[in-house]
Amino acid sequence: MANGVWHSELRCVLELDKPDLGLSNSAVSVTDVIEELLQPVAVRRRDLLICAEKALARTCKAEASGVKSPHMYVRRHRGPDGALRLRAAHLPTMHEMTPEESDRHKAMKDFLDRTCQRAGLKRAVEKATKSRCARPDVTIYGRGGINLGCEAQFYNASPSTVLRRAKAQAEAGLVSNWITHDDTFHLVDRAQWMLIRDVTWREIDNAADLPLVGGFRVLANWLCNAAAVRSCPTGKSKTGCGKRHLFWETPRAADGIASGYTGDRGDRLGATVGRTIIGAATGSVLPIFLPSRKDHRSGSFMWVPADDHATWTDYQDGATPDGPEPAPPDDDLHFSGSEADSTCQFGEQSWLPSAPLPRRGIDSVELGITIETNPLPAIPNQPTPQGRSRPQPASSNPLPGQRILDWSDPERLLPESQPCRRCGKPASLLDDDAKPSHKVCAEQTAP
Repeated sequence: MANGVWHSELRCVLELDKPDLGLSNSAVSVTDVIEELLQPVAVRRRDLLICAEKALARTCKAEASGVKSPHMYVRRHRGPDGALRLRAAHLPTMHEMTPEESDRHKAMKDFLDRTCQRAGLKRAVEKATKSRCARPDVTIYGRGGINLGCEAQFYNASPSTVLRRAKAQAEAGLVSNWITHDDTFHLVDRAQWMLIRDVTWREIDNAADLPLVGGFRVLANWLCNAAAVRSCPTGKSKTGCGKRHLFWETPRAADGIASGYTGDRGDRLGATVGRTIIGAATGSVLPIFLPSRKDHRSGSFMWVPADDHATWTDYQDGATPDGPEPAPPDDDLHFSGSEADSTCQFGEQSWLPSAPLPRRGIDSVELGITIETNPLPAIPNQPTPQGRSRPQPASSNPLPGQRILDWSDPERLLPESQPCRRCGKPASLLDDDAKPSHKVCAEQTAP
């Protein structure tokens, strides 16, 4: 990668380590130039950026090798220190699958195909959409659910590739679903995704089903009080906050909590790829996107049970998010001020590893909400045994044949306790017959 690239329209070398890109004497907007540099090659001129060596009429090592072209693209590169910088690289940058990736890719397509076949679902392998804008690895046609465009991805596709292909599938009426084995890949939380363990192609080929270890959640729903098994997100662990909490939890973590929250949805057999895909196609599993509170363009993509999806939707009004918003990573560009190197560095051993990619899809702070109030549903009046009616509040209208006993009237209190006329114990209240009686005794015999 180089810190300098020739711009064919501006007719100069852009110095990518300088804040002004070396355009201090030009009237062009540096912000506009950077925005243009970071555009995908598909939406700009392919020959816009050229290797500086080639533009200065010298030999481009990439072109001479026959592997790469002298045309270049610019991307944000995170260096070993974790800082983002602009760097130029030669086109094309297509990933060449290793034999292992290719075998796993084929095995995953076969797995999805036979899973749908057993479930009686219509599917197609490597079939382009009608508009020819997308060609998923496996297309699954829903039967009471949604249509899926499944992608088996065992190398780290760029964010632009994931977004472009997911958008193309959405335009064709498909929900894009990416299946991978690495939670540092850019596809996580940029589209619907499923995470499996790092297995070989033989394990995929021999598996009746594959455990799903990421991308699927169940809804924990509990009233926060002293008797609750789950702890209060606000820190009131002893008494609870008295509110209702909803939190999207992984099935395995939910199973680790004492029983009472997940039931069969807790999936003690474990969530699997096959059952989740079949559920999505038949309507028992739904996709959901929870936007970030600071940037609604980003957030969390999840597969969830349809019942939990409905519960979450019903509780959205009057809900408040749990916990603070996580601090976003430092995505500001850094400029060292170094001079641009106009020599072609293709093939040289000057590559330095980038900072390790953070794991994605594990930050669940925004996956919880708190309900301020939880009104109980009204209970219809039902007759009690022996034909008696339930006691009603004094403010309500009595039913025909029902009598209201108002125990709040101070005139009904006796100055001294006397034996209850029914149970014989000391009583200080009077019933309608002006005889001492306990409140409970009087209510139990009220006609």
